[in-house]
Amino acid sequence: MIIMCGEEKIYENDESREIVLDKQDFKALSSDVRVEILKKLDFGCKTLRKLSDELNLPKSTVHENLAILVKSGFVEKRNEGSKWVYYELTDKGRTLLHPHEKIKIILLLSSAALSYTGGIVEILLFIQEIYSKGNVKGIFHPEYLITGVIFVAIGTMLLYSALRKKLR
Repeated sequence: MIIMCGEEKIYENDESREIVLDKQDFKALSSDVRVEILKKLDFGCKTLRKLSDELNLPKSTVHENLAILVKSGFVEKRNEGSKWVYYELTDKGRTLLHPHEKIKIILLLSSAALSYTGGIVEILLFIQEIYSKGNVKGIFHPEYLITGVIFVAIGTMLLYSALRKKLR
């Protein structure tokens, strides 16, 4: 949910998962060009020329719109000692484009933990069956081992996905 809050600058409220915007933020988001710039920067930092080329707009138009986005706090300029100036999304800009990203990460991590737990339990059941004293004939069920390995693999993929989202 997005709420306008007068002249105050209030950002994301962690408890209610609301994004609060002021008048300047709405002005910044009222242009299709500025929204497209935010979407382009979602894939990584870019120079003015790169954005101009991708949007098929003059550099002066893109620069004017970037200045508004920088002023509103959705984008920041980076000049790391090179002659190029890079623009990238701030946390506020990322939160605006992906408001439920933190919830997705928490769900992925929880699912990974459950998958690992299930995999370990299945593997332990397989080991217990092999070494049980009642299993004189040496018959065992490989389903436990196969299921355990599959659960651990799924847990690894979920953990990898969560970490990629977190680092992005």
